[in-house]
Amino acid sequence: MTKRVITLGIMKLAVAGEESDVALDKTIEAATARFNQVVQHKLDIQIESFSFTGLSLTPDQNGYRALDFVQIGINEKTERKLAFMLIITDVEIAAASMSYLLALPSQLTNVAVISTRRLLDSEVTQEDRLIKRLTHLMLQCFGRLLNLKYTQEPTNYLAYVQVPDDLDAMQAFTAAQYQQMAESLPQEANDRYSEGSRFSFVIRHILSNIPRIVRGAIRANPLRLVTKLPTMIATALSVIIVLIFGGETWDFAASVSYSQLAVFVVSSFLAATFVLYRAFSFQLISTRRGQTSESSVVTAAATYLALVLTLICMFIMFGVLMYGVVVFVFPDPLMSTWTSDKDGASLAAHIRLAAFLAAVGVLSGSLGGSADSRSVVRNVLFAADET
Repeated sequence: MTKRVITLGIMKLAVAGEESDVALDKTIEAATARFNQVVQHKLDIQIESFSFTGLSLTPDQNGYRALDFVQIGINEKTERKLAFMLIITDVEIAAASMSYLLALPSQLTNVAVISTRRLLDSEVTQEDRLIKRLTHLMLQCFGRLLNLKYTQEPTNYLAYVQVPDDLDAMQAFTAAQYQQMAESLPQEANDRYSEGSRFSFVIRHILSNIPRIVRGAIRANPLRLVTKLPTMIATALSVIIVLIFGGETWDFAASVSYSQLAVFVVSSFLAATFVLYRAFSFQLISTRRGQTSESSVVTAAATYLALVLTLICMFIMFGVLMYGVVVFVFPDPLMSTWTSDKDGASLAAHIRLAAFLAAVGVLSGSLGGSADSRSVVRNVLFAADET
């Protein structure tokens, strides 16, 4: 059997309007050499360095978005059949929750973005110090892509980085961390590509990667994602508030069967997740030869599952809210007489009404939710952490 080669790509990414920076090339080359010394004698991995020569990037809104770099990384990683990708650029990257960004590792996509702009806080060039800091940041990002946890030990490569000076104290991985990296490397690579039926490839690798898909979806934190969708919540509430004060809605809730209601709820979830997935997911592409990557399958499945869990949280929230409105706002005589031939004041009718309104809220909210900030939602879905 041919030995499986796991490859890590280290890519310099140029930006619109900037010529190739020879000094940066030398810095990346030196940092890559030091990175190899730390990694390759312990891990069975191949390193491939190259520069991105495709379309240039231009600033959007408040600056360059890290996740735009991730999209390019996904494309290059897929075409070159790489397992992991470290993208190094010398431009300032806009962060979602910090004043600036040193690095953004995306465990779901196996791509990490590193900016050298703030690694030196002095205008005086200190080449060796810059190389050292970049090397340590590369090692930390690679460790994070392999699911290593942060540590409180400042001399460890996985120490928390508050300011660039914290990178100077880093010295090594522990033996336990090397062991974990060696075990995680083949599992997290996701570097297989389709041969033959694409449908069977997708189904097979979804089933074989269920733990990884679930972990990625949970890491996205559906409850946190709900708070990033204010337009969706506002749209949903505006629709269900109108419906709850309509007599036809109460008639429907009092008369509909549970099987009919279940079909409506499931259909609403499928439609809503499709709309949100199209709005917020990365464009997952195939190679020029039409091959689909295992990494794309895992990323797509985890994204879809995260959105489903988000909608479930929203469904429960809307359902509880509407049930509270029904119980504490509407008078019993009105609920009993508003419906045509069924008692709308029963507990069963209240539950059906709350479920129906919550499903309508999820469906209508997804249409408005696609207008929410794409970069903010993507950051929650795809960014493991910001450094």
